[in-house]
This record gives sequence, C-alpha cells and structure tokens, in this order.
Amino acid sequence: MLISKKFMSEQGELNKKVIDWAIEVKTQLATVDRILNVNEDGEYIDDITPEEIQAGTHAIKEYCLANKNENLYFEYLLAISQEDEKLNVLKEKKKHEIQTKRDKALESGLVYNDHIFQTREKDKLNINGAVTNLMLDMQSKANSISEIIWIDINDEKVTFTPQDFLKFASMVAYHTQEITFKANALKERIEQAKSEQDLEAIVWEE
Repeated sequence: MLISKKFMSEQGELNKKVIDWAIEVKTQLATVDRILNVNEDGEYIDDITPEEIQAGTHAIKEYCLANKNENLYFEYLLAISQEDEKLNVLKEKKKHEIQTKRDKALESGLVYNDHIFQTREKDKLNINGAVTNLMLDMQSKANSISEIIWIDINDEKVTFTPQDFLKFASMVAYHTQEITFKANALKERIEQAKSEQDLEAIVWEE
C-alpha cells in the first residue's frame, strides 16, 4: 500500500493526483507491503523504513517515466528534499534535460548531399553493417559492389558509389561522436556546479 509518511495515511492507487498532493503538502510516499503497527488509539505508528521510502520513490519514478512526465518526478524530489539535498536533485534534473536534448539531436537525422538521412540507433547499425560488407568486398578484390542504394528520411532512394558511402558513414560516426562529446562536456559542468545559478547557465545550444 501507498502511505504518506507525514500523515501516516493510506493514499490508494498511485496516480498524478496523489503525486500532486504529495508535492503540495511536501510528504514522502512510501510503498509498504506489511501490516503497519498501531498505537492504543488505533493510529498508525511512524515506523516507515528508508527502504520503504526508497520503494515509494522508485514507484513514482516508474509511473512518471511510463507517462512521459519526468518533470513531475523531479518536482516530487524537490518537494521532499532537504535544502542541502536540492542542488543534487536539480543536477539530476539538468542532466536528464541534457540527455533528452542529446537523444533528440542523435535521432534528428543528418544532411548529406541535400538529403536528410535517419540516424537512429538502428539506422547506424544498418549503416555499419553495409560498411562491413563493403569493406569485405573491397578486401576480397572482387569489387562486386559497384553502388549502394540507401533510403533517405522521405523514403527516396539515393545511390552511392562505394567511396561516397564510406564518406557518408564516416560523417554519421563523426556526427554521433560530436553530439555525445558535447553532452558529456555539459554533464561534467553540471557535476561541478556549485549553485542553482551555475546550473541555469548550462544550456544545450543548437
């Protein structure tokens, strides 16, 4: 069951309304799988364990991720955190923002010879597979591959020579590396931030 530590009351099923309420009253929510102890008046005794609080926080995180509402999770963390813990929560929030921007940049595609090509993870795997086949063909001296046809983001067929395709694959790899390094550099700055103002100054520039 879901228990408010501040009020020692059951909250029913986990949903946005419950999380919003917990944020408003600044109460931790715990997941408890046992019978709670009561006093002589029949009221719950606050013997909530750190593990039960952690389980509640994990459940909230999973709920927010499943509903694509990560900001709600960070709002909850900020609401229940002590003042000396809030900077770390803000750092985690900022890192999540940078990671989201990184993933969007990685998947937004690459312009090559006036065509936009998809650069999602599965697309890069396909490109690497084609490069491997091409290199094996070159090493065998058979040179049976004279052209490679690839599909751009608009489903238009684009014909590459072997050398041009290798150049294209190299640009895709460089594009990925550049974005990844950029995100890692920003995350390092986040780790080193000493204040909320330091964090606000860290932005992903397109």
